[in-house]
Amino acid sequence: MYTREIRTPPEKIIHNGKIEFGTFDGLLRKLDIRGVKAPFAGFPFPALITNFRIQSSLLFMFNIGSYIGTVDFLDHKIFGHADVVFWNKENGRKIAYRSFMGPRRRFIPHNMETGFCASFNKKRYIRVSWDHPRDKLSMIFNLKGDSSRPSAQAAFIAHYSNSNFREMATVIPYPSKRRCSATYIANPLIHGTLSLEKTRNSEETVQQNADGQAVLCINRAYYNFHSNSEFIIATGEVEGKKITFQIFTTQENAVDTENINSNILYVNGETTLLPPVTITHPFGLSKKWIIQDFENMVDLTFTPVSDNHRDVSFLVMKSQMRTIFGTFEGVIKTKNGDDIVLHNFEGIAKNHLLRL
Repeated sequence: MYTREIRTPPEKIIHNGKIEFGTFDGLLRKLDIRGVKAPFAGFPFPALITNFRIQSSLLFMFNIGSYIGTVDFLDHKIFGHADVVFWNKENGRKIAYRSFMGPRRRFIPHNMETGFCASFNKKRYIRVSWDHPRDKLSMIFNLKGDSSRPSAQAAFIAHYSNSNFREMATVIPYPSKRRCSATYIANPLIHGTLSLEKTRNSEETVQQNADGQAVLCINRAYYNFHSNSEFIIATGEVEGKKITFQIFTTQENAVDTENINSNILYVNGETTLLPPVTITHPFGLSKKWIIQDFENMVDLTFTPVSDNHRDVSFLVMKSQMRTIFGTFEGVIKTKNGDDIVLHNFEGIAKNHLLRL
């Protein structure tokens, strides 16, 4: 059975210019990868230049009641943007919103103990916040509708003290051991309300005091001028068990993936580290995906139901993101050898192409 070392989170990811690679169980207090010594081909560029190559993102994926979706923040240094996209699981209807964020010192904080990430647009207020001392993680949005979509409001809360709550972090080479990608991962159980106002094409929908599951994923990485990555993420219940898994692949992460990767499965809060996984879509992104490994732990297919395209261009920067809602079929195995059989299990896939 596949395994890799799990370590205690270090005080700092970067120490004396060197990177602390690995998989860490617990709270990593600072998700900060600045200070790597000569990260670009060994050339001693000034820190101002090398730090500018660091890109950040935050993903909050929720599955609650009749709805599944994502809240995304992307930090492109000069500007940022926030997206909310969610689907009605019963009929596949998609609702998407976007908010542009102008120049700001930092869009996504380094502090993983206490902090928040927010878009303060009056028509697109979106906020994800976390506070360990107060035992609280929350996500709120208040989105004004228009002729093509309803106004939407949501407020979800989770507690770190919940026995199923797990926090982990991974620091992997990206693309070489001179650079890195650091990811914080948590799997909160959420409680709250989601409501959609009435429009000409739909009735008012209100889900109050609903329980669900979510995933919070925050990433920082030194990006190449061209990069292409994709990942799948899902959370829900199977035979009374609370299941969450996420699988990342990238063209850049080709160094020691057997011992250092970000693939994780949670079953009722118990962690299983997954091996490197290959994701293929032989008939295109809109058709069935094949998700397999070489350890016989992951054998899944992902069938897209509906997707959302986001293209952002600014000067020489171009970002293309596809967020796809679909269903999983197949088997994923725990570290104890137990098979988790998935049938019509809803989840999200993302494909991201970035040119800087």
